[in-house]
Amino acid sequence: MHPLSRALAVVLVLFLLVPALPVPAPAAEDVKIALVAPLSGRWARQGQLKKMGAEMAIEEINSQGGIKALGGAKLVLREADAGDSVEKAVSAAQRILTRDKISAGIGSWLSSFTLGVTEVAERLQVPWLTLSYADSITERGFKYTFQTSPVSSLQAEQALELVTELGQKNNRPIKKAAIVGDNTAATVFFFKPLREKLLAAKGIELVVDEVWTPPLADATAIVQKLRATQPDIMFYGGTNFPDSIQVLQKIKEFGVKTPIQGVGAWLVTPEYVKAVGKELLDNIQTVVAAHPLKGQEAFVKKFTQRTGEPFLTQDPLCTYAHVWLIKEALERAKSADPKAIREALAKIELTAGPAATSFHPARIKFDERGRRVGAAPLIVQWQGGEPFTVVPAVVATRPVSWHK
Repeated sequence: MHPLSRALAVVLVLFLLVPALPVPAPAAEDVKIALVAPLSGRWARQGQLKKMGAEMAIEEINSQGGIKALGGAKLVLREADAGDSVEKAVSAAQRILTRDKISAGIGSWLSSFTLGVTEVAERLQVPWLTLSYADSITERGFKYTFQTSPVSSLQAEQALELVTELGQKNNRPIKKAAIVGDNTAATVFFFKPLREKLLAAKGIELVVDEVWTPPLADATAIVQKLRATQPDIMFYGGTNFPDSIQVLQKIKEFGVKTPIQGVGAWLVTPEYVKAVGKELLDNIQTVVAAHPLKGQEAFVKKFTQRTGEPFLTQDPLCTYAHVWLIKEALERAKSADPKAIREALAKIELTAGPAATSFHPARIKFDERGRRVGAAPLIVQWQGGEPFTVVPAVVATRPVSWHK
């Protein structure tokens, strides 16, 4: 054999004897979740709180190995500012859902925004989870919208039952009521049954009915009517902080002592303590979709230590649950395809885990409309400068008390 041929043969034999190095598997592709929420403007605080909840859930999921059914794929949050109008919210949703490869979305806090954003998500066939309350969100036959909160009309019924029961127990029956708030969608759907049938059915006279389009120019005339008529309860829906504070400060200035029943978690953010003081807040309770429950103290501590917030409220809690719910849907779908995730959400039933236990009752199952089956409102009451769950009693963190 020629010496060159012999050398080549030796090299070939050695090459065949060396074990092949394993080719590294390609990294799992990130799964992108959209958050469309007001991050600027009059409702920015609520959007910031929602973002905190989403980021906390994503950090937990990724640190625990990501989406196992997708090879450990990590979740990534893509946020878009809904601003202060329906038009801006719709534009933000259109941008983020067409620019990025989004598997599922969350938002948009204010029901008026959510009605517009879910139209975009439905058209682009991206599953959308929302905490917004308005009944009409899930009355349009949409297949990609999932509403975890009890709807506004149900919240109105429970709130009225509570205040009338408390009034009777404390020998202060509810005979006159006021409706005061803006014309955003959830508030409209809360006020509508009160105005049309619920108050009359209990023999309660509606003595003040004041609704405005945000921003509120001046609360003086509204509060003067409250002082003149002296209702036994005020159903309150001033959904953004500047408007709401204007009303409450005038109530304080004019010495109005009417107990306040709110609708929504906008009324239990920490800023209220500094703006109007603990004494006035102890006259206020509100109906919400979620709030810390008995037994969740360790989770609340984790949130407050992570964010620096003094307490946990509905907005970060719901968004935290929504991210974990998307995680569960991804595991079951074994795909990041939006249509597959939508099918998984439509079939899902959870009674344990971070998503389910964020709500009361601890069950996530959606009906054909996209509403969470059995979703029940909670009543949260300011006590000593902090909001506590007081109804239902089985999950309450403080007993309910009647206004002083």
